[in-house]
Amino acid sequence: MHLMEPAYQASTLDRARAEWPPHAYRLFCALVSVADPANPLHDAALVWLEEQPPPTVRVPARTLEAAERRRAWVPVNGVERNKPGHAVLPARTNGGKQKTWPQRNLAAPLISFVWPHCPPPRVSAALQFLASRVPNLGRASGHALLTTSFVDSGLSVQEGREWHEWVPAGQDSREVEFLRSPYPGFLRALRTAHRDEQPAFQQARPLPYRLAEAEPVSVEEAVVDGPYVDLLTYAFPPGFSLDPSFTLTVTSSLRDTVRGMLDAAGYDVSAMTAVHGHKRRDDDRHGCAFLSMPFVGHRHADGRLRGVGIALPHDLDPDHRKDLLDVLLRRDGGLRSLPVRTLRNPVGLAYVSAGSADLGVVKTVRSERWTAASSEWSTALPMVLDFFPKKNGAGIEASVAASCRLAGLPEPDSVEVMRCGAFLAGAPDLPGYALRRKRGERPLPGRHVRIRFPQPVRGPVVLGSKRNFGLGLCVPAPGKAAAA
Repeated sequence: MHLMEPAYQASTLDRARAEWPPHAYRLFCALVSVADPANPLHDAALVWLEEQPPPTVRVPARTLEAAERRRAWVPVNGVERNKPGHAVLPARTNGGKQKTWPQRNLAAPLISFVWPHCPPPRVSAALQFLASRVPNLGRASGHALLTTSFVDSGLSVQEGREWHEWVPAGQDSREVEFLRSPYPGFLRALRTAHRDEQPAFQQARPLPYRLAEAEPVSVEEAVVDGPYVDLLTYAFPPGFSLDPSFTLTVTSSLRDTVRGMLDAAGYDVSAMTAVHGHKRRDDDRHGCAFLSMPFVGHRHADGRLRGVGIALPHDLDPDHRKDLLDVLLRRDGGLRSLPVRTLRNPVGLAYVSAGSADLGVVKTVRSERWTAASSEWSTALPMVLDFFPKKNGAGIEASVAASCRLAGLPEPDSVEVMRCGAFLAGAPDLPGYALRRKRGERPLPGRHVRIRFPQPVRGPVVLGSKRNFGLGLCVPAPGKAAAA
């Protein structure tokens, strides 16, 4: 579940504080609200889900309940038709008072409910369809994008990392939190309550949950956050690929397309410096990185582009982030095609959610390919140096280390630079014209590099003067990744 802003908006039953962790009962109710009661496949999928054991709830570890409660004008849920309407303050509470509610601010906008069993194919398809129709979780203002996927049941969360797991607990467990969860017969109870105009929360059953114990993490294993917090990836159609020399053409088209979508939606693109990239010299905030993803690092790799991605920085304005997610994922179906200047027809795009179970999506376009934490990274596309090297090539490693600092990355322990060729199988060498976006740009050289950091760094990692347009995109080295 991808929240449209890093906040979970739901209250406990007494409305005294924000509900945390989220209750699976809310997810089930949301699925029921968009299901067609006359569709037997929808009912079969919901019945299958309610009969499963309670799910594990995976949430961001770093959260904070908002000190100031959220406030908004809301419509009155009145059912008595004989009472006069609010002529002075229409659709507001008596006295013209705003409604307030607590919320939980999150370090990352992702929440997962993990059931231990995989559904049959038809049930899985129905659940995926229902999830795609759910507009929000919790309050109506808590917009979310819901997806379904299969995950490795062996995944665990370590203390001190970015995630916590809440698991069902025994009745004799200590330090438990009671979470409402679906149960056999819950679907029928909800529909009966709806028919009788009774609230859904009265049908819920709380179950004890506990925070899963985690292995301690040594200082050497601590992961350093890179400059980006999210990577949204989109796959080209099956069998379609592009020559990597079109990288800057593709990523420039991607940026222009996103700007056009924001403008068409009525958002103020001129204020979004992270998108258009024209910022003041004293503005040290990071911009969005528009990426193209080559097939590299495999014995059959050809270096051709298989998809595109958009990396959102940590310091992106929260309102701008929400606007971007709106146009990229939801409004009018989100980003579905990409006009490329050198092609006659736009290229179709398919959004690839994190942890997607779609076996038809190549590994190259999965966000996990580029975001895993690792202490060693190698360029999949050559980086364009930020500075001209000396005539004899001396100091080029120091120049790459400086590029790491400019990109918001730690100081590397070591830097290796290839004068020609690459460290990864299939990684392309690009001609000089493919390293410049505009005529008259400085002909800075491109190089493939390998860098090692003292601690694992979370990706995506992009280096060099064209990092916002995808050149210098790096891949974590196999065997150097931090434990999940």
